[in-house]
Amino acid sequence: MLESAELAQLDLLLERSESFEEAINACFPENGPMLALASQQQELVAAACELCIEHARVLRAAFSLSAPNSGSAVLRLQYEALLRAMWLLYAATPAHVDRLGRALDLEAEQAAKNLPGYMEMLEAVVKKAPQELSVPLAEFNQYSRHALNSFVHSGIHPLRRMREGYPTQMAATMVRFSNGLLHFAYRVLASQSGSQRRMDRVTHVYLQFTDCVPTASESR
Repeated sequence: MLESAELAQLDLLLERSESFEEAINACFPENGPMLALASQQQELVAAACELCIEHARVLRAAFSLSAPNSGSAVLRLQYEALLRAMWLLYAATPAHVDRLGRALDLEAEQAAKNLPGYMEMLEAVVKKAPQELSVPLAEFNQYSRHALNSFVHSGIHPLRRMREGYPTQMAATMVRFSNGLLHFAYRVLASQSGSQRRMDRVTHVYLQFTDCVPTASESR
């Protein structure tokens, strides 16, 4: 799938990405992120952030296994997990929180079908969340949503990549995008801990790993 001569460079990026997450984790207690307020809303926000982080780890594994089309599909899932977290934190109503917090049964599944969809959540986040968080989410959606949806639904993008190969530079961009989403998820978890010192450490840890996060040109 990927050009063998360029795999070493991608492997190095994946190793640095692992180190990036390790550095972020070092900002938290050994038993992981903790909530300053243990409300149902905060627990759901944390769950969505942890789902975003899980997707990031699976994405790195996919690219390390030379399965870039699968990794690209996971990036779309990772983005929506972070969007869900932001929506829950800044825009969800108590009724929304109640629907997502119910025990899993048929009634809960039916109620969840009436929750806002992707674009409605994004519009609400853009209106209500801080710009430093909402603007990157809106830009990611603008420039990446259609292509990533194609990977999720086995559309023209993955079919073409399967026939012609997956460019290593594109793979590197996907990994960096994933790292950016991962960093945002950890920033939200840090904010929920109630520690300003931890929030500052997590926010600025990327300065040691600028090679692992998206550049301005990659975001467009």
